[in-house]
Amino acid sequence: MILLDTHVLIWVASRNTAKLDAERLEALDEAIREGSAAVSSVTFWELEHARRDPANSVASSWSTREARQRLLARGLIDVPPTAEVFIASVELGDTGFHGDPMDRIIAATAIDRGWPLATFDRRIIAWANRTERLRLHSS
Repeated sequence: MILLDTHVLIWVASRNTAKLDAERLEALDEAIREGSAAVSSVTFWELEHARRDPANSVASSWSTREARQRLLARGLIDVPPTAEVFIASVELGDTGFHGDPMDRIIAATAIDRGWPLATFDRRIIAWANRTERLRLHSS
């Protein structure tokens, strides 16, 4: 199973080959179709916020509910955070993880589930490499 960070999900859903090369895009799309890709439920919260931001040209044209339903129908798994994930997300601050609470919940979900995280967020990648507490998806 792979957990997708919010921006990766946007790029896959919008088929953004400027952000993801065709090979990586197809691999992640295949993971969704096979039911081996997931997102934290907070990702949809982030998508709705992004959709309302006029500077975000991709997400602003979406209906978050419709996009979510299409993605789930294709095989994406929606993982609600547990109390343990919420607690762990706060504790990540003690390890130098940056302050974005949604990124903390997403990272804590990946750690809790033992899944690699597909992300291009440099702050998350640097933290993962420094602490070795989070596996990163490399394909």
